[in-house]
Amino acid sequence: MPEYFEELIKRCYQCGTCTGACPSAKITGTFNPRKIIAYMLLGSTDKMVSDDVIWLCTACHACVERCPELVYPSEVLFQLKNVATSKGKFPVGFKEEAIQIYTTGTTVALSSPIERRRKKLELPEFPAVNVDEIQKIMELTGIDKKLEFNGSNLKKQEEEEKQ
Repeated sequence: MPEYFEELIKRCYQCGTCTGACPSAKITGTFNPRKIIAYMLLGSTDKMVSDDVIWLCTACHACVERCPELVYPSEVLFQLKNVATSKGKFPVGFKEEAIQIYTTGTTVALSSPIERRRKKLELPEFPAVNVDEIQKIMELTGIDKKLEFNGSNLKKQEEEEKQ
């Protein structure tokens, strides 16, 4: 974690405003930004990086808007997720979604029933996605390797399947 974030969390006096504002905390009953910051204050960053609970943050930033000490809990959680990802600790669905984005440019593939419904509702055709640009961005940022799939190998595999 960058030193800047270590300084941020030292401002936290555990008032709980972040948790009170958090929709994920209200719904899950297990996600608690205050407790995550408390573990970090106690030097248990490694524990938090290994805990799947960090992935329950929806990045709505309600905690940031209400924190009286400007601790930026959601930003701290982004950093925890980055550290977790660099250590290969991320939800399986996260990897699957990244592969879907890499191959199609969307998080959910358009199916025939969805396309028929769009037509029936007189919605415009779904715009074409420039997959090459998305793939290039993912490869340049290294996200394909961080999420343990190799974009170049996926491209080759896709081309072989077309032949």
